[in-house]
Amino acid sequence: MSDLRMKRNAMITVVVALLVLSFVVYASVSSSRQNLKAITVSPIRNILNSQVESENLIIESNADFALLGATGVGTRSEPYRIENLQISYTETCILVQDTTAYFVISNCKFESNGTDPAVLFSNVENGRVDNCEFTEGASGITLYDSIDCSITNSTFYGCSNGIRLTSSANSSVIGNEIHNNNRGVLVENSQFCEILDNSIYSNWQYGIEITFSASNNTIYGNSIGWNTISGESEVNAVDSGFDNAFDDGVSIGNYWDDYNSSEPYIISGTGSSIDDFAQLLVDNVNPALVPLNDIAIDVNSDGNSITWQAYDLFPKSYVILQGGSIVESAVWDGGDVTFDLDHLIIGTYTISITVSDGAGNSATDSISVVVVEFILGGLGTELVMIASGITLVVFLAMIALVKKMT
Repeated sequence: MSDLRMKRNAMITVVVALLVLSFVVYASVSSSRQNLKAITVSPIRNILNSQVESENLIIESNADFALLGATGVGTRSEPYRIENLQISYTETCILVQDTTAYFVISNCKFESNGTDPAVLFSNVENGRVDNCEFTEGASGITLYDSIDCSITNSTFYGCSNGIRLTSSANSSVIGNEIHNNNRGVLVENSQFCEILDNSIYSNWQYGIEITFSASNNTIYGNSIGWNTISGESEVNAVDSGFDNAFDDGVSIGNYWDDYNSSEPYIISGTGSSIDDFAQLLVDNVNPALVPLNDIAIDVNSDGNSITWQAYDLFPKSYVILQGGSIVESAVWDGGDVTFDLDHLIIGTYTISITVSDGAGNSATDSISVVVVEFILGGLGTELVMIASGITLVVFLAMIALVKKMT
């Protein structure tokens, strides 16, 4: 009986030790958090990107579309489709030349780091670009010697020229956001093109420039503002061509941020163009910026980040500060802004963001990021759950064993 009593006492001692260990684990994790006012443990990022990285594409005939794997058959009702690509290249990302087939380039992102346009149509008919993003290049897209092409619902920033129409005709630029370029839209030696319903703002030279050889182009329904040459007054548009119209001739002109309703809106340049139905472009609303809670992350974990949800009709730029110093500054495309936190070491940091729009409105948010080292390399709360579970299982097993022995 004495041996049995000794074994039973030993088992009880083990159980008590396990319970003490569980309590120590819980206390350790809790003590690292007790001074935080609002805690969210950042999850590992799981970013899904529908765009696939690709090499540059060169299409020199109608047959090349099929050879490169484009879907469709090249007709008006079923055009060839080039979709969901992300291309960064030192020269032109997509070159299309000498084609007449109908085709669409959509949901793509282009970045050309050299002196060439990111996308170039040369001697092209029936081409279309839709819902794409252009971030760098001599031009985001250039139409050269092309007809019946269209550029729609796309974003252009950081380019020398957002959109360049050269020796082209019967083409359209509709519903795009064109900002933070040298020129927004450049029209050279082109005729019967339409520039409709675009947002053209915060470009560094001109919003729209029409050269002396361009004629019979139509520009209306656009929001055009805050396009300023450095050190000079605003120049939203200049027309040195002839017979270009800045309204529809009936009731629709453009919105201009520098419009004085007491006089006609006169377009700069030798073309003597007037917008007879001009309206004032006003934006006095700050960008929408959803504030974030303070956050705690484990120094041993990867994939930590914060994402601000933000929106504005005329997004321009954002600046992120860490401890009062600028750590990131970039053009804002009007969507969410994500900032990586994996570079932080143990400590407490104040991270703030300011988003600004073309009119100079802004919004700011600041959060506290606490970087700690949870127990056993970042298990934290999970460790508490595991330790508690093990303790419970062992405790029940020991009780069963003790009863059996008695």
